[in-house]
Amino acid sequence: MYGIEITGRLKGLTWSAGHYVPDNDKCKKFHGHDYSIDILIDSGGVQSSGMLMDFTLVKKAVKPVIERMDHKFIVPEMDIRNSTVNGMIDIVVRGIYRGSMPEGDVFIFPYPVDTAEYIAEYCYKEIHKKIQGMMGNLKMKIIIHEGPGNMASYTE
Repeated sequence: MYGIEITGRLKGLTWSAGHYVPDNDKCKKFHGHDYSIDILIDSGGVQSSGMLMDFTLVKKAVKPVIERMDHKFIVPEMDIRNSTVNGMIDIVVRGIYRGSMPEGDVFIFPYPVDTAEYIAEYCYKEIHKKIQGMMGNLKMKIIIHEGPGNMASYTE
């Protein structure tokens, strides 16, 4: 088995974003983090180049995924209420209005809550779509660092 790993914080695969976790006493408040992503890919073989996969191609697949969240407020799709006034998005959490933000400042997150675990799953699925055609029979693991020392991962 061959494997490659890319450590995001060392390779510029980082972003900053705001979020909230409604069912957590401390984290239900609007707050933010500096995130980074690590990508681990394993395969039973290498390509004719001798590489499992070119690191540069993997990073090119990752960057657009994390750039969508960079300097945005991550809001679960179910908490979005679009306003008809001036391109603002209303945030309604568990039926309670929490505020409005300009549409361009919000990343609409397709999961029920924006935890590091779900961010890892989201990134996994988006990146996997981009690289699955580059090499067959690969296994991937995504690790999201939510600030220093806090990590969540996803793999299938």
